[in-house]
Amino acid sequence: MKLVGGEFELMKSFVQKHCGIHLDSGKEYLIETRLSDLVAESGCTSFRDFHQLALSDRSGRLRDRIVDAMTTNETYFFRDDNLWTYLKEIAVPQLLERVSRNGSARIWSAAASTGQEAYSLAMLIDELARAKGAPQLAKAVEIVGTDISSAALFLAISGRYDSLAIRRGLSDERRRRYFTQEGNVWVLSEEIRARAKFRKFNLLDSLSSLGTFDLVLCRYVAIYFQEEVKRDLFTRVAAVLRPGSPLLLGATESLRGLTDAYDSGVHGNCTVYTRRTAGGRP
Repeated sequence: MKLVGGEFELMKSFVQKHCGIHLDSGKEYLIETRLSDLVAESGCTSFRDFHQLALSDRSGRLRDRIVDAMTTNETYFFRDDNLWTYLKEIAVPQLLERVSRNGSARIWSAAASTGQEAYSLAMLIDELARAKGAPQLAKAVEIVGTDISSAALFLAISGRYDSLAIRRGLSDERRRRYFTQEGNVWVLSEEIRARAKFRKFNLLDSLSSLGTFDLVLCRYVAIYFQEEVKRDLFTRVAAVLRPGSPLLLGATESLRGLTDAYDSGVHGNCTVYTRRTAGGRP
């Protein structure tokens, strides 16, 4: 189904309001390809009628299905080697030391999608805690994964992945150690699955209900937001990130010109943003 007249602006505004994704002119095909089936299923004959139906749906179910269809869920295990080198060499050892001192630590995977990032963290933490001779420390690291997509979160919570997902970023050794095969599906061990908790969350909402964190990964989601939305988001993220703690973005992302709440540094080829204290020092 094709967008006609002012339908692109109507749907563009609806999507941006409810999940923050900004669609420039020329991205009409994204709405057409991702929403046409929903439009047909709803019985509407145009995107204009579909937009009106979405506005009048007080249950919010149609809105959620639109958001599910429009949000991209591209992810894989241990995505971006440089970031995982930093996590292995610096961030996770620091977290385990924090657990040794304080009894707990918390990580937020802010765009968890189908769970690969959160579970990659759980596996790495498990490995390093065992190497340290203190496997119990891994159990005290809480990983919170959030996403706006109900469909993606359903898959994340299940911890079940097909052969294609298993091949993307996951070594044979980790597959053997942490997964069991059931037909064409690979099931993550209950022990690792229990270390990541997932919940539906919209990054446009207040972050106060999430608590505070010792590490935040917010990767490949803000690239779809306008500058003012990015600025607001990362300012709010700073408020839930403990001073001196790291924020990690996608390999192509930057906080340049957005906020002065962080100091930046580089470990290898990984850029790390560190939450400043009130006095301006980490």
